[in-house]
Order: sequence, then C-alpha cells, then structure tokens
Amino acid sequence: MYGLAAVAVLAVAFFLIKGCALMPWNSDAERVRVRVTVTRDLGSEVLRDESITVREGSSAMQALQEVAEVETSYGGGFIYTVDGLVSGYDSEDSRKTDWFYYINGQMAEVGAGELGVGDGDWLLFDYHCWEYSTFTPAFAGCFPEPFVHGYRERPRACLVLFAPGWEEAGEELAAWLIEAGASSCGTEELDAEWRPREGEYAVVLGTADELLLNTFLADANEQAARLGLSVFLAEEGLVVVDETGEAAGRLSSGAGVVEAIGPRLGEEDSALMVTGTDAEGVRAALTLLKDWDNTRASPVMVIVTGTERGMPDEPAG
Repeated sequence: MYGLAAVAVLAVAFFLIKGCALMPWNSDAERVRVRVTVTRDLGSEVLRDESITVREGSSAMQALQEVAEVETSYGGGFIYTVDGLVSGYDSEDSRKTDWFYYINGQMAEVGAGELGVGDGDWLLFDYHCWEYSTFTPAFAGCFPEPFVHGYRERPRACLVLFAPGWEEAGEELAAWLIEAGASSCGTEELDAEWRPREGEYAVVLGTADELLLNTFLADANEQAARLGLSVFLAEEGLVVVDETGEAAGRLSSGAGVVEAIGPRLGEEDSALMVTGTDAEGVRAALTLLKDWDNTRASPVMVIVTGTERGMPDEPAG
C-alpha cells in the first residue's frame, strides 16, 4: 500500500513539473520552423523539399525523419538510407556513394544525430558519389544562406569584398543580403592580403584575374580537388572540372560563376566567390545571384553565354 502511495505521489509530481508543457494549448510551445530538402547528385534532383516545425533542440536526424523513411547506422547518429537510397558502393560501377548533409549550405562536421537545429535553418541532405572529392564542403546554391542564419549560430559579421572598380556592385550586393535577412553587411575593397576572419561570412566580387591577386583565393583555387570545386580560377581562366577531377573545359568570355570556397571540416576559412571570365561575366553572375531560385540548391551556379572547348551554350546550375 505504501508502494502504491509512493507511485501516486511521483505521478502527481511529474504532472506538476511536466504537465503544463504537455497540455494541448501548449502544443506549439518551444517549436522551431526548419526547411528539409532531400536531393541526389549534388542537388541535380530534388526528392523532397518541405517546411516543417519541430521541437526546439531536435536534431537534424529527427527533422529528416519527419519527412522521409530513414535508417541509421553507428548507434543512430549517422544516415544509412533515406527512402531506399543506401550508403555504399554502386553495384554497376563500384563508385562510393553516401549521404552528406548541410546546414544553411555548409557541410556539418558531426553526425546528423548530434547537431541540433534552430529556427529558420535549412537542412539539405544530398546523396552523391565522392570519388573526385572526399567532401563537397558548401552549396553556393543555398544563397542567401549561410549569410542569414549562419552555421549553428547567426553570423557575427558579414562582409562583401570587391575588387577595385566594383564598389557600386559590392554595395548593391550587401544591400541584397540585408534585404534577404542578414542582420548587417559591410563592404571593403579586396586586397592581396585579405583572408577570412573568425566568425566572418564573406563574399568576394571581381573577375577571375582580379580575385587571383589575393593570396588566399589563389592558394584555394590551386587545391580544387581538396576543396571539391566544380569550377576553379586559373591563369587560363575559369576551368570546369568533371566528376573524376579532370579539367573538362574552360568557360568562354561572358561566363559567370558563383561558388563557395570552403570551409573544410575542422577549418573556418570560407568565402563565396562571385566572379566571371571578364566584367560581362561578373555582371551575369550578379544577375544570376539576385534572381536565383534556391529550390535548385547546388554547389556552384554557372551562367554561360558562349561556348569554348565543348562547354554548353545555355545557363546551368
């Protein structure tokens, strides 16, 4: 009898502590809205794209499980299969394919079961081969992220750096970011010594030749494979890389590119390049960025106005 009384007391105590939070009128308390997008082949095919609400403190894995059938591995912290697409080697060509996930356009450095989501976060889960690059660290096509919500926390600083002669365009781009939801965004002329600073989210603006005058950008573009770049800046122009890591061609005059440099896992250096083969290409990239439909998340945005070495004669993303 004393045992039953103790159970009753414990039940009442639990209700007093937790009951209010469980009542119907509080069902929306402590909930956050997130966007969950499931794609394959680096965003080329959208499988799911839903805006949902989850309890504050929910993990990225729990958010994914709200919209898709998920199997996990390594104790539930990592994704094994989503809607039947399984991590492993392709039976036809033995290519290694896997699930990778991004928060506001930047690859997460922990398993989906460990990372908590915040209000307004965009969670992108992409299924792709990683033979060329072990990781594709950022999706430029998630613009205006991560400049609005950042990675794990809102950006402490947002900056547009422009090559000489691009000041007006840089100020306009900063205004776009503020209009899109960035808390603030400054502008600064790009010099040879600039490199990303801790907590800073940066856009660099200028032609390929102009950006290569900066040592950080020049070094980063020499490491296309390590950084998972689809297009990289070189002395000969903007070089396109195929899925094996080989140069597939060079973009023609008037071509524009928007692509993220980093960050790699464990590194903080990051910048979004808005560039082109020439001034016409930079203006094309700016227009593409301003009008970008971010239902088409991708690692790189390219707009091609001509042809050279077999490149397509149409816009691509």
